[in-house]
Amino acid sequence: MKPSFATGDKIAVTSSKGNQEKWLSAGRWYKVDQFGYEGLSEVLASSILSRSNILSDTPFTFVDYKMERMKVHGIERNGCSSKNFNGPDISIITLSRLFGNTVGPLSTKLSELSSDKKRIEYLANKTTEITGLTLFPQYLTLLFECDALFLNDDRHLNNIAVLQTSNGYDYCPIFDNGAGFLSNTQIYPMDISPAGLIKIAKARPFNTTFNRQIRSAASLFGSQLKLPRISESELRTLLAEPLSFYPSRDQGLIADRVVSTFLTRQKHCNC
Repeated sequence: MKPSFATGDKIAVTSSKGNQEKWLSAGRWYKVDQFGYEGLSEVLASSILSRSNILSDTPFTFVDYKMERMKVHGIERNGCSSKNFNGPDISIITLSRLFGNTVGPLSTKLSELSSDKKRIEYLANKTTEITGLTLFPQYLTLLFECDALFLNDDRHLNNIAVLQTSNGYDYCPIFDNGAGFLSNTQIYPMDISPAGLIKIAKARPFNTTFNRQIRSAASLFGSQLKLPRISESELRTLLAEPLSFYPSRDQGLIADRVVSTFLTRQKHCNC
């Protein structure tokens, strides 16, 4: 049976691109596609990260997403779901909220700094000072490396977070890669070549290029992400299952956009 949701049941999470409709049901979070094929992007990103060094060589984790077909307002929609990593003694605290509760508005402080490198250094080191998470600079670098690889342009300050537990703080699983792979077809129209769209995409939260952001972070804290090269045929194999949720008339076009985006970004990412 397909999950069924309505607006009155939702938890609306504000993103830089609007309110994402999300629901918590039976221990899983459900998110509906909003602007394109975000569910596919989430699933593919977690499939790629499962091949990386994150689980084997770091203390960090990532959210594992799966495709879902769900009824939203009585209409069948695509989306994805993931296991709820919050609990009675665990809550997610965004950096925007964390800084707002301790040192003041984060966006104001960052705007006072004169370079992306200084902003990254402040964000990383001040979060460590507040939380005691000594490897947060490496976590932040890893997050930016993932965004650069997937061309995820929605890593705003509410999409970077830590977990607050009964014992203090912990690292949040890497989450919310749905804006990757040119999935927002309103910003990145389907009738424009991926090569042209890739060039104009900007990395958040500093509105700079992806290459510049990861170079700045890695120069401060070292490169973190390691991933074997993924070939086009391997990528298309990973795409097959999530792609099957979308109309057959769109599958070829989506696949070509995603493959072109990832292979282009893979060349530029030092992982």
